[in-house]
Amino acid sequence: RDIPPQKPSGNLAAMRLALFVWTAPAVSWARLMVARDPVEIVAPNVATDSMKASMAIKDYFAASEKRNIAWTRVSEAKTRSPGSYSAHLEKLLHAQDKTIEALDKAADLQGTAVETVTAEKAAAEKKYNAKEAAMGEGRMSADFNSEASELKTAMRV
Repeated sequence: RDIPPQKPSGNLAAMRLALFVWTAPAVSWARLMVARDPVEIVAPNVATDSMKASMAIKDYFAASEKRNIAWTRVSEAKTRSPGSYSAHLEKLLHAQDKTIEALDKAADLQGTAVETVTAEKAAAEKKYNAKEAAMGEGRMSADFNSEASELKTAMRV
């Protein structure tokens, strides 16, 4: 037997409307999320004084390692090939000079970094001491516990 099509009842139309109203914000939110550009994290392109000092110290360690290699070659040349001993000593002297230059540069940059950090620390202490002093003004430093106990005693009487 055939069932004749029925008209949608008022309840079904109300349910459709409620479903639309309920899902519309979610669909709009999803469209907004898709439309946004992804966040791109970029590495810092300005080296701070501390970063410069750190790189200079790494350069010093690299120069020191080269000096150690030159010293090893000098030690080996003394026993294996005495004729090249003086040439290896010159290379060692050159490596030591480079190491000293790298150390001087690292020391200068480290001093600059310390001065910068010390100045930033002093500025931060000044800023937060001022904020702490501002918090102490007015009723912020009042003893509210004792006031509450006095008020409680006064209300009982």
